[in-house]
Amino acid sequence: MLDRMLTHPELLELVNELALQRRIVGPVARDGRYFYEEVTRATDLDLTFNYCVYSPRGALFPPQETLFVFKRTNGTFTAEPVIDVRPTALVGVHPCDIHAIRLLDHVFEQDQRDEHYLSRRAHTMIVGIDCQRPCTEGVFCADMETNAADKGFDVMLYPLSDPGATEPLYGVVYGTSIGRDWVLYGRRGRIPTATDERTFEQYQRHKTDAFPRMLRMKADELPALLDRSYDSLLWEATARRCYSCGSCNLSCPTCYCFNILDETDLSGTTGRRERTWDGCHLREFAEVAGGHNFRPKAGSRLRHRIYRKAKWIRQRTGLPGCVGCARCDRACTAKINSVEIYNQLAEEV
Repeated sequence: MLDRMLTHPELLELVNELALQRRIVGPVARDGRYFYEEVTRATDLDLTFNYCVYSPRGALFPPQETLFVFKRTNGTFTAEPVIDVRPTALVGVHPCDIHAIRLLDHVFEQDQRDEHYLSRRAHTMIVGIDCQRPCTEGVFCADMETNAADKGFDVMLYPLSDPGATEPLYGVVYGTSIGRDWVLYGRRGRIPTATDERTFEQYQRHKTDAFPRMLRMKADELPALLDRSYDSLLWEATARRCYSCGSCNLSCPTCYCFNILDETDLSGTTGRRERTWDGCHLREFAEVAGGHNFRPKAGSRLRHRIYRKAKWIRQRTGLPGCVGCARCDRACTAKINSVEIYNQLAEEV
């Protein structure tokens, strides 16, 4: 059931009012492609975008961030954490990326809570935009059951009008009281009618038909498939063209591995601890003291990434480790394709 109806100008007005209270991060067009960037006004956003090259992961889990600064004086050592509590709104987040954020939430709050991520997340509002059809070729979000989201957002917008219409009309569903208050206190939009609800039902039916199935098995069958494929020759054969550049890791919305580095001044009295993204396809990722490497070959690194995305994360968290956005496939300079790997392994079995 819809909670509200908004025209495109009304939505932009609401975003502009939101910008008075929060920094706005959303899809911005750059040379024919889209990137999540910080903007100061709603007109800088392109909410009709298809997909962004990178997910909004960086707004919650930056590629590089300072965790704390430290100082040594008179034989004593003090450290002060650096916590980002800026109110933020992610505007224009597709369902697949909402699922990815849900996984990051789970990862960073389990066991040892990561206050840097969780503080940033607690101050972030998410405004989702649903996809009625695949955003681009190659995506397999329907296979991963991530092409729709019913949680993980504050507001979800459904573009119910014809894509060629000059003034889009959005059906609004509230996810939290924060999202509801934003729309209602803004005094924009109207109450949905019976006609709007029928249009929404038709939208959902068309969406179901619009997403093709790319995999030859269901997502929950992938762990069993990989269990039987550990020694497949496909890993080495595919990895022969892998450059171990890590582009797949950097573009993936669910990768959360990181490295820790300490930077100090020349005197050694002050410094900071930095966290930077890391990736399992990089040659040094599994290297330990003494120069030993647990995964020295590209084939073992490729297998490790696929197992994490399709098996281990799902089994450990119950959430998809791969959301089917195919960003890794588009970023890969060697044109290694995840769907092809899954389907070829299925053929072998």
